[in-house]
Parts: sequence; structure tokens; C-alpha cells
Amino acid sequence: MSDTLVDARGQICPKPLIMTKQALDAAAVGATLAIVVDSETAAQNIERYLRDNGMVPEVERDGAEFRIDVAKATPAPTTADAESYCCSTPTTGAYIVTLAADVIGRGPAELGATLMKGFLATLKELTPAPSHLVLYSSGILLAIDGSPHLEAIRAIEARGIKVLVCGTCADWYQKKAEIHVGTVSNMLTILETWTAASKIISP
Repeated sequence: MSDTLVDARGQICPKPLIMTKQALDAAAVGATLAIVVDSETAAQNIERYLRDNGMVPEVERDGAEFRIDVAKATPAPTTADAESYCCSTPTTGAYIVTLAADVIGRGPAELGATLMKGFLATLKELTPAPSHLVLYSSGILLAIDGSPHLEAIRAIEARGIKVLVCGTCADWYQKKAEIHVGTVSNMLTILETWTAASKIISP
């Protein structure tokens, strides 16, 4: 049973995030919170906020409602501006990278995999870095267990680059349970991210 219940059902952004932050501020390190919302977007934004602040939320869906269970990990969040998470898009002017396949190019698959390895290795060192890496279609296979590129994706995320993984694509490939890097996202968030970017790199 959680120490604190945050019932944000019926609230619109940024209220669920503000309520979550207020509850975290009042809680002791190690205390557990259960956050209930009735908006998928609010659930995703809260999950991103918690993960960016070193916490590991567990999200369960029951019909139109979402329950997020989390334990407070640090005395104060490193990302204090919870309200900014209601904008799921990158700052205007940022560029993003989109990968729609697990190989690059239309040549032999072995060549495509080699090119992808080099591309991801370069991306994790590139300056300036993109704000987001979006994986959709067979590109989601880069982020599943057993992928030869999984560690590179993790290194990219560790650098602060947001990794968005298409949830519909993961469902289609029946791989959602095997994705342990990035944020499983939806087409609305991905489209908003594309729309706000100043440039999209899609090899």
C-alpha cells in the first residue's frame, strides 16, 4: 500500500504534474506514492518527469485510468520545472533523429546493420546532440532485448537525449515487453515532436 495517493483524475495539464511534484516535495526519501490519472498524455508526462529525476515508476492501465506507483529517490528533484513536461515537444530550434528501420539504406542487410552501428556510435558523441531519437516501424527493434545496438541506445539516452519508441509498432511486433530503454510513446507525442523540431534527420 502506498504512503500517499495523488488523485489527479479529471485534472488537465499541468495540474497532475504539479500535484505529483507537491506530493514528492512533502514526502520523505523512500516513501511511496500512487498517482492516478485519467489521461494517457498526463500519465506519460508524469512518467517522463519521474524517470528524469532518477525514479523508476510502475504504470498500470485500467480502462481509461492509469495508476503510477513510485518511490521517492532523492531529497529534491534535479528537474524542478514539472510544468514544462506538459509540452512533450523539444524546444523550438532543436533537431531530432528518426529511425524507421533497424538498418540503414536499401543494400544488403549486413551492410545496413554495419552502417547503423557506426551511425549510433557517432550519434552518442555528436555535438550538438539532438533533443530526441524517435524509433518507429522496424526501428523499434533497435531497442529490444538482444539487439546488438541496445547498449548504444542506452548510451544515447544516458547523454540526455530523449528516446521515444512507437508503442503501436512495439505492439505490432509483439515486442513491448522486451523494450527496456527509452519511453514507449504514441503517435500524438511523436507527431508533436516532429512538428516542433527545426530539423529532422532520417537516414
